[in-house]
Amino acid sequence: MNLSEHAGSTALRLVAVTATLLLGVGAVAFAQGGQATGSSTPTAPTALRPIAVPARPEGTVLDLFQYDTAFVKQSTAGSAESVLDDVLIGTRSLRATSDGDGKQVNLRATNVGPFDLSHAFLRLDLKLRGVAALDYLLVYLSTDGFETYDAFPVLGGQRPSEETYTEDDEWFTITANLGATVTGGPPSIDLGQVTDIQLSLRDSGAGPVTVWYAALEAVPAPARGLVSLVFDDARDGVFYYALPLARRLGIQASVAAIVDLVGQPTFMTVEQLRIAERFGGWEVIAHHTTPLEEGGFDTLAPADLAAELAGVKGWLLDNGFRHGADVIAYPYGGFDGASLEQVSGYFAAGRTIMRTQGLETFPPADPYRVRAISIVPSDGPGVVKALIDRAASERAWLVLVFHQVAPSGSGYDTYYAAEDLASIFGYLRTADVDTRLFSDVIFGR
Repeated sequence: MNLSEHAGSTALRLVAVTATLLLGVGAVAFAQGGQATGSSTPTAPTALRPIAVPARPEGTVLDLFQYDTAFVKQSTAGSAESVLDDVLIGTRSLRATSDGDGKQVNLRATNVGPFDLSHAFLRLDLKLRGVAALDYLLVYLSTDGFETYDAFPVLGGQRPSEETYTEDDEWFTITANLGATVTGGPPSIDLGQVTDIQLSLRDSGAGPVTVWYAALEAVPAPARGLVSLVFDDARDGVFYYALPLARRLGIQASVAAIVDLVGQPTFMTVEQLRIAERFGGWEVIAHHTTPLEEGGFDTLAPADLAAELAGVKGWLLDNGFRHGADVIAYPYGGFDGASLEQVSGYFAAGRTIMRTQGLETFPPADPYRVRAISIVPSDGPGVVKALIDRAASERAWLVLVFHQVAPSGSGYDTYYAAEDLASIFGYLRTADVDTRLFSDVIFGR
């Protein structure tokens, strides 16, 4: 096949908190809140800022794309050059641009290493322009000058019909598991002796795409895959059906609460949430304050988003839900760069909904863009069990999101059948993965 045509644990950095958390901290925080001087974006009150944030894990540098980079353009399509005026770290970055015709642009490094990637995943720092026209980014690995090779997905299309991981012109980090190739099968090469690497870009044909590469690193993968369960909205069926099932099997989960709906019909009460934490070993994390039926955080004005973030964080602290208080689940998975900047003032990590961009790694690529898969009623136990098996084989972090839970035949518009959930829980007990609370994974607890 012609390549030119072929499409440990997280360390903690403790942040000093100068405010004393009193009873009624939510009300105190609102009184202290304000706006940064010269900025229209409200700042987080001191009492609501995250206590601990995960540090960026150390990786083994494969290339920093500086003057001594081993990567050169290999394809006839597209263009590539070092640039000095758009840099993340160092004096330059390596820029590649496609022609807008759907042809793959390749940057290749040969006779490097050898690198032992047999127990690692890849981490890339980069920037894109033309995100809406992106078809894919791939990385190819070889041990023999590309006589044989494997290709691994890095980032898929960002068109409006698909989930968006990044925006135009922002530096970001993405990770790629090396447990499964683009075909879904296991690697065929010896990942312990990688000597050749290719980074490939292809647009969809709707226009050119430009990528700036700043760093390529290998990060140690965990010994086993990880699975975290999150129940969005704090529906009452989670208390009545999911919690007893989980308690019987020793499985923990997170519940993302919507403040204004707590205690309303079909939603859990504060006391039920406390029981889930105290007697079930679960945790309560943030979702949002008001129902937000029209869209995610990326649709809100800065002042409205600040009210959502301060409201839910203050409510968690006021009610004693501290274990997961520094974690938030984005409504509808919606976020953008501006909303993440505000979120980081209140929380140490955020969970998206991202079914098309691969499983998350541990440590995650970005603690504020943790990839998760929302499970819908049509996803039978077989679908979810296959995802669990994938997490095991890739030694990845699988975050599964559910909503209401009820017996089959119940009259809810959208729910997951308790019988199917029981089958999944039982499978988790025997699968080659560790099931852990979301915040415990984030903070390495």
